[in-house]
Amino acid sequence: MSNNWLDVLFVPDDEVVAATAAAWKWLIPDPWNMLFCSMFGGIFFERCSGGVFWLECPTGDIERVANSAAEFHAYLGGPRDNDWAEQVEEWFLRGLVDRLHRAGKIPGPGQCYGFTILPVFDQGTYSVENVFVVPVREWLIYTASMHKQLRDIPEDSPVRIKLVGSRVELHPVDPNLDKSTP
Repeated sequence: MSNNWLDVLFVPDDEVVAATAAAWKWLIPDPWNMLFCSMFGGIFFERCSGGVFWLECPTGDIERVANSAAEFHAYLGGPRDNDWAEQVEEWFLRGLVDRLHRAGKIPGPGQCYGFTILPVFDQGTYSVENVFVVPVREWLIYTASMHKQLRDIPEDSPVRIKLVGSRVELHPVDPNLDKSTP
């Protein structure tokens, strides 16, 4: 497994950071500073009010990971026991990154990994076959849009995904309607 942090994380440019903050403002309304992102668009950020958080863009989940950026960086550079390895794998998916590299899926500058089917959906898997290389800005804004739409749809409800111009729209599916209706 790669021990190179640059294989599993990146620091987006200021334009991407500003666009990302605007896209996720519905979920994170208070000011924050982006520390870096995982190659799957997991955003590690520090709230101005305190605390470091992980926004997992593929699922839309937010988790507090440290009290400060200094504490978080110390943890990442600290003792590497089994608990540390498991946590780093959860955050950065190093094993999947290695498999993607072996499959020839290697992001270039300004790119990251995206999921064909987001893991928030039942069919979305953390597999090489479900991952593609995508521009960072596009992925971070797309996932914000998807999760903003999903927040009003009851969990486990079927949805129809519709492409409208360059936008993706999610619509709940009425289970009482004929499933063959487009």
